[in-house]
Amino acid sequence: MIRERTRASSKRVVAIIAASTVIIAACAAPTTTRVVEVTKEVVVTAAPGAGAIDPSAKFQLTYLNICFPSSMAVTDLMLAAFGAKYPNIDVKVDCAQGDYAEGIFAQAAAGNLPDVVFSADLFTVPFVNAGVLLDLEQFDKADESFSFDDIYPNILALGQVPGKPGTYMIPASWDSVQMYYNKDLFEKSGAPVPTDEWTWDDLITACKVVQEKNPGVYCVGNGGTEGWDWWAYFIPWIVGHGGYPVSEDFKTSTFSSPESLAGIQAYVDLWTKHKVTIPIGEQLPSGRDGCFIAGKCATYFMIPGLMKTFREKITDFTWDVVQMPALPKKRVTGMGTYGYGISKDSKNPQAAWELIKFLASPTGQRLSLTNYIGVPFLKSMADDPVYERLQPPPQNIKAFLKGGEIGIFPPNGYPPKCGSLYAGLINQTIRTALEESIRGVKTVEQAFKDADAEIQSCLDTAQ
Repeated sequence: MIRERTRASSKRVVAIIAASTVIIAACAAPTTTRVVEVTKEVVVTAAPGAGAIDPSAKFQLTYLNICFPSSMAVTDLMLAAFGAKYPNIDVKVDCAQGDYAEGIFAQAAAGNLPDVVFSADLFTVPFVNAGVLLDLEQFDKADESFSFDDIYPNILALGQVPGKPGTYMIPASWDSVQMYYNKDLFEKSGAPVPTDEWTWDDLITACKVVQEKNPGVYCVGNGGTEGWDWWAYFIPWIVGHGGYPVSEDFKTSTFSSPESLAGIQAYVDLWTKHKVTIPIGEQLPSGRDGCFIAGKCATYFMIPGLMKTFREKITDFTWDVVQMPALPKKRVTGMGTYGYGISKDSKNPQAAWELIKFLASPTGQRLSLTNYIGVPFLKSMADDPVYERLQPPPQNIKAFLKGGEIGIFPPNGYPPKCGSLYAGLINQTIRTALEESIRGVKTVEQAFKDADAEIQSCLDTAQ
């Protein structure tokens, strides 16, 4: 099911881009920061159109989005830039409903995919293997004004498939999971205030002080009914203790190796030993982000796209962000992002490229940053003066920039029949093992030995 989203008039979106450009180009910092609302493998190739698009051309470009706040804001920025350059090209934006991947595969089978499609790291492998997306490197090579070389490799890789050439998604932001925290709550509790140098032991010690002084407050905003089994939360605990969930050749599941078990046990201990998290199954009326906004969760671990929401909704306490706390072997965090690609059915692939490449331009990245919906992934912008002109919160926004350097991806080479950490047998098996461990149904060792056995059985039959 698709719901059409009414697009702003071309005059309005052109005005947005003009006003925003003035803000980021100003020599002095503005007194306020304006927020603008704005498994069969198939090889698909489609040569980009020769030459530039005629600015006077009139046709419609179709665009399918998953419409959440930051994706809609990013879309508005792209539409504004595109509308300023190609005022006669209409962009029809639709909001996907229901199971997104299922809908994409159905449209692909019917041959009626829109020109531009929303994608994300979890969709890259299935979409590319099914031939849904065009390889964007052909457009990159033909476009002298653009280069993938300036994008940090670890975020660009989220639009690539291991062992397969090509790049199939332009990311929206350098999205790594870092720690938002309620500064006032730590200070008023007499607990140390988090820093970029903290370890998890530092955080746990401070959390116990915060919770003792503030009954009804959870220190770590993880748990409840969702999120606790997200790979970007628990896989870094494995890696941070020297383990890894699978062998390099994806033939052996290693969740029950000594190092992996040490990391999983430490993660589970947040609930069972330290009791600094939201109990599994507890209903939160406004979700985990709502818990942080209400001051009932002292920390929240999430990507930079939440900055805009927190700036708008948090009015009664000071908040900031720091890097993910370090684990015994290394400081590491999960990394993932959404972005946009061009479908195999695009009737106007060159125009689609002109639209989405704005995301990876310096102007697009500055606008994303100054609207607090993302962090630049261009290497050339690491020391951009725009950072110094930003108005807090967050004061320490560069934690996301530094944190991007410690980001890891989920293992992304499992046989299709076994699923992945996102879906299928592996996802469900690990979720079950984690829940059994946290609820005390099984020990961590037993739960993950059982999980390894189930995953290994699938890997052995998929060779």
